[in-house]
Amino acid sequence: MLYNFLFSLNVVVPVFAVMILGYILKKTDVISAGFLTSGNKIVYYIGLPAQLFRSVYTADIREYMDLRFTLFALIATAASFFIIWGAAAIFLKKDPPVLGAFAQGAFRGSFALLGIPLILNMAGDAGMARAALVVVFVVPFFNVFSVMSLAPCSGKKPGVLTIIFTVIKNPSNIMIAIGMALSLLNIPLPDMIFGSINTTANIATPLALICLGGGMVFRGFDVKFKYAVIGSLIKCVLIPIAFTVAAYLMGFRDYDLAVILIMGGIPSAVVAYAMAVQFGGDTYVAGTIVVITTFMSAVTLTIFIYAVRALGWVVI
Repeated sequence: MLYNFLFSLNVVVPVFAVMILGYILKKTDVISAGFLTSGNKIVYYIGLPAQLFRSVYTADIREYMDLRFTLFALIATAASFFIIWGAAAIFLKKDPPVLGAFAQGAFRGSFALLGIPLILNMAGDAGMARAALVVVFVVPFFNVFSVMSLAPCSGKKPGVLTIIFTVIKNPSNIMIAIGMALSLLNIPLPDMIFGSINTTANIATPLALICLGGGMVFRGFDVKFKYAVIGSLIKCVLIPIAFTVAAYLMGFRDYDLAVILIMGGIPSAVVAYAMAVQFGGDTYVAGTIVVITTFMSAVTLTIFIYAVRALGWVVI
């Protein structure tokens, strides 16, 4: 029992410790708001695309391709979005900005920035092979569903061309496509080029965690705070339980189940706030969900990882 608990802490604590470091650095004025703005741009436009490219390029997709696992991840993600969006629309239909921010924050996880390091800590290279499938086939749909939920904030329904254009121009999606093409065609990159990409990719996670921690601000209890709390509970409790139980009943175990658990239980993506700003969503709800889920998931993921190991569902 003690071993499983310590294992769970070893998976979760290092990631969130760096976030706390970022918070301390910002509070002590070691880093400024300008640093956070520039740092987030570096992560979004350079570091994260390089990291995703590396994950896809170095993974032998043909060897690790698992159609059953991939379909489950896709269907689970799509189902969680449409159920949350549809249910929330019953109560928030007259407030599209809040509805869009709520739906996006409750379903969209920060898989690339937080999920990958957590999976690496928990499941090693075997888990990363499964994580690569999520990055290639599931992460691009995050943008599709986010646009669908936020586009009505401007008073317009998202057209097919709008969604397609948003997905195509996303830098991470572009690098995923390039990495996938090179991997499938077995086209090797010169060492100097891959080495440069690899070095660039290495800055993504620590810089993102520091910026995320530095940008965390508690804005007080607002009338919309309850929406953020509900969205956070859905993201950190209901979704990981639903994903994990459904996956277990379908026969997924060990590395597969570990990746599915983390995919469902990671906190809301920081980019969800940026997209809320861009599309006119409620930035308070979006930002608060990010902050709450970030801290909540440190506890819930520890409990869930401990639980699946104690139950024998994940033996790695």
